[in-house]
Amino acid sequence: MRSTASLTLPGFGAALVVAVLSGIPLKSTLAQSVALPSTKPGQLVGQWMKLCRTPSLDQITKWLTANLSEVAAKRVPAQDRAHDDFELCASNGGFRLMEINKSEPNAISLALVGVKSDIWFEKRFGVNGAGQLDRAGLNPATPPEGRLPKDFSDAAIVREVNGTVKNLSRAALFSGVVVVARGTQTIASAGGGYADRVRKTSITGSTQFTLGSMGKMFAAASIGQLVDQQKMAFDDPVGKFFPDYPNQTVRDKVTVGMLLSHTAGMSDFLGKRTPEMMKNGVKRAEEFMPLYDKDEPQFEPGTDWAYSNAGLALVGAIVEKVSGENYPDYIRKHIFAVAGMTNSDPNNIPHATPNLVTPYTREAEGHPSPDWHEAEHDIGSPAGGAISTADDLVRFADALRSGKLMSQARFEEMSKPRGNVRPGVKYGYAMEIEDVYGRTVVGHGGGFPGVNTRLYLVLNSPYTIVVLSNQDPPAAEYAGSKVVALIAEKAKLGK
Repeated sequence: MRSTASLTLPGFGAALVVAVLSGIPLKSTLAQSVALPSTKPGQLVGQWMKLCRTPSLDQITKWLTANLSEVAAKRVPAQDRAHDDFELCASNGGFRLMEINKSEPNAISLALVGVKSDIWFEKRFGVNGAGQLDRAGLNPATPPEGRLPKDFSDAAIVREVNGTVKNLSRAALFSGVVVVARGTQTIASAGGGYADRVRKTSITGSTQFTLGSMGKMFAAASIGQLVDQQKMAFDDPVGKFFPDYPNQTVRDKVTVGMLLSHTAGMSDFLGKRTPEMMKNGVKRAEEFMPLYDKDEPQFEPGTDWAYSNAGLALVGAIVEKVSGENYPDYIRKHIFAVAGMTNSDPNNIPHATPNLVTPYTREAEGHPSPDWHEAEHDIGSPAGGAISTADDLVRFADALRSGKLMSQARFEEMSKPRGNVRPGVKYGYAMEIEDVYGRTVVGHGGGFPGVNTRLYLVLNSPYTIVVLSNQDPPAAEYAGSKVVALIAEKAKLGK
């Protein structure tokens, strides 16, 4: 699906008032003005900001139509971008310009804060040689360390989590739950929105969510266990397990570690799943193989990075070969049961439970829709889609840290960077890796129509943050970005 976080958003006026985050709500604090440069990107950002203050879908559409490059318009049409811009501008109440991170003749990067949401964003604009808008992005970001509040007590974290969820839910930017834990002890837990909007059922730490790609961590943990048992190695080639694998390059050159780190060059398979699979489910990961096993890699294995659901699906098939168990049965017995995840399920066979949320989306056949409606329900695979709760995921994180699921050596291998996702973000074995104020934060997210999830583990500390949402991305990033920043700083200070 398209994530609104990566689409064009218009920018700011030539000089805007800056709010300083110092323990006081951003919207009530005024400070110096920050002037935009007179470059073409700066001028476009200024025009966009004026539109964003009092958003009009018609005016934003006209502006984008007039300023988008032909290449950018082919990637995502102006009408679709305008819908996303309008919703984000309206929901955030516009944005404040906080800092100019980088300014070049053809590009600009800014730090912004939502007026209503108090969420920090990184805004990027890039233009082509003709001065047309060619690249753009708006992503939730951690605030600068110096702008954090000064109180990192547990009580202060509770207030911050409750306030963040309340603000975002009120602005329709988040429906879900945020949980912060020290080990298995919950420090803060706040739910917003509804698990079912018709019945108006509340969301708690025991509410079940479909996880999306966060479930890739279960596949990686399974491999870690089998490596600990000396039944296989991360360097083993695919051909060791499937000597007749149809694609020779994958068979001979791709290793298990490459599959887990998205450096194998494999691509996707989710769109190839049949209606019968979606209706009746899949009992074995090996059943997905005909959907991707003849595909040629996008690049020479091990030389680049490209996110691959097919690679993780193949990991699940390898778990089946080595263990002799169906993948869903394996993670039930060796992951969920061992970690104490009593409310989790592989979701490989579609089913409904009273505690499972309804997913809500504004996507309609790949395009934005003005109204929320129920999204198609996903099925689970080694690439994602399992069902769990915030409370269960806290237990999963603790089991990873404590050595309950695998040895510390295997967990360290999972957390070691293997490929670069984007500046500042690296990837290990089904593990996203990011530096936050000098602390390493690892975990994984998931995004699908009506699904957005994040699990964060602050390494060398007992702290875990779980964010689960039953609406489109980037809802979990909205709710998680500030909370992760606070917990990373809390861990850094030894609080």
